[in-house]
Amino acid sequence: MVDHYRLLVESVKDYAIFILDPAGHITTWNEGAQRIKGYLAAEIVGEHFSVFYPAEDVAGGKCERELHEAAHQGRFEDEGWRIRKDGSLFWANVVITALHGDEGELVGFAKVTRDLTERKQLEERLRALAAEEAAVAERARIQEFQERFIAILGHDLRNPLAAIDMGAGLLRQQTEHDPATARIAERVQSSTRRMSRMIEQILDLTRSRLGGGIEMAPQPMELCATLTGVVEELRTVHPRRRIELVCARPIRGTWDRDRLEQVFSNLVSNAVHHGAKDGPVTLETHPDGAVVHVDVHNEGEPIPEPLRVSLFNPFRRGERESRTRATEGLGLGLHISREIVLAHGGDIHVRSTPSEGTTFRVTLPTDSRPPT
Repeated sequence: MVDHYRLLVESVKDYAIFILDPAGHITTWNEGAQRIKGYLAAEIVGEHFSVFYPAEDVAGGKCERELHEAAHQGRFEDEGWRIRKDGSLFWANVVITALHGDEGELVGFAKVTRDLTERKQLEERLRALAAEEAAVAERARIQEFQERFIAILGHDLRNPLAAIDMGAGLLRQQTEHDPATARIAERVQSSTRRMSRMIEQILDLTRSRLGGGIEMAPQPMELCATLTGVVEELRTVHPRRRIELVCARPIRGTWDRDRLEQVFSNLVSNAVHHGAKDGPVTLETHPDGAVVHVDVHNEGEPIPEPLRVSLFNPFRRGERESRTRATEGLGLGLHISREIVLAHGGDIHVRSTPSEGTTFRVTLPTDSRPPT
């Protein structure tokens, strides 16, 4: 029976099973120990079992404590890092059992080691994944709170802004013969209207981020008439710039007029600000069956390639803009313009080269009503 037991222990491959003398020196070695730890029996028998422990554990007396507890409690169990012959670490479950002679004297220890490295790595991956998921959820919660707060704040700011704008308008009417005061009132109105546009952009952003999407009210309309109104308004704002519209024939479709005015007003304003000062800004329509393309073009310095990647991101303004002038916007115009175009079932792209200048192409289906 003893020989059968010895043969069984020696043939086990999944567990390192060996005997230590009372001082901790290795006296037997099985096939599993060779596979897990990398030593042949001739290399390791007679060595102290501390050879399997990291240097800091050995220096801290860990090996002595394990044998002491096993001797006094009958058994010691632990999990931790151990060292193979090649110097690599593995995560081990270790059980040390005290062995006693017929008269109760300590004659040595039986040591069983299991390699749990794969389990340890899986646990660490699962913990890392859980921590990452928790961090993502927390960031999403914070972002949703911030966006809801901004949405509420935007709504609450509109009423006092409207009151300020109305008061400035009345002041202008009452001070026609006081040019200095009238100019101050005009600047107040200009500032409130600019802030109102910024608030509307913030509300559009929060609606799109919180799942409500951009509000749309598509109706039959004629596109060239809408573009004409946009161009005429911006010519008034920028009387020294050439803003041209090329629209060969009426283009009818189903779109949200106010939203398209918002898109093309923003694109033309960008072209005016960033294009060559002595070059024209051109809007040109290209009907193409069930879709229509509208190009907004300006000459001048191209958009650097690295900036094009994030051009439509919210709160993103180009390097050229920040270097050359103070800006009035929030960097939301292009982002919201893209959201509006996407809500119409269309798309928007930019092409920018030194020889050709910059062109934003808006592609719209002629019928943007959602399917019923």
